[in-house]
Amino acid sequence: MSKVTINGVDLELDLMDADVVEKFEDLNKWIVKKIQDPNAYEGLSTADGMRYQCACVNEYFDELFGAGTAEKVFHKNNNLGIRMEGFAQVTALSGEAKTFMDDLSAKYGSGRVQNRQQRRAEQRKGGKNKHQNRNNFNAVNNG
Repeated sequence: MSKVTINGVDLELDLMDADVVEKFEDLNKWIVKKIQDPNAYEGLSTADGMRYQCACVNEYFDELFGAGTAEKVFHKNNNLGIRMEGFAQVTALSGEAKTFMDDLSAKYGSGRVQNRQQRRAEQRKGGKNKHQNRNNFNAVNNG
């Protein structure tokens, strides 16, 4: 479970849960599409464009963390900077989850030697068999 604190509000996001990851990915695609849509800004002043983006981030937070989250985190202002910073913190959690999964894969993945038989096979491949070394020692001492 990943935790992030934005404007003093603690939020949790379980990016090890496939259902949560699916929702997270869908919402990320949705917000990018919505904010980058040039038609959404037609006829809007700069301030109204910023309010539109704030509303998109609010909707994103409410969908991802539950209704009312955006108001708790961002209050009732229209500060785009605070929202973009919060959005960046949440999206950075996916990088942490990926690092965690990579570490688990390295630790428990198929490349890891699983049992004694496999370890011995690996030793033989590398030419580091203790029995061969002992035989060589005896041959030198006897010869």
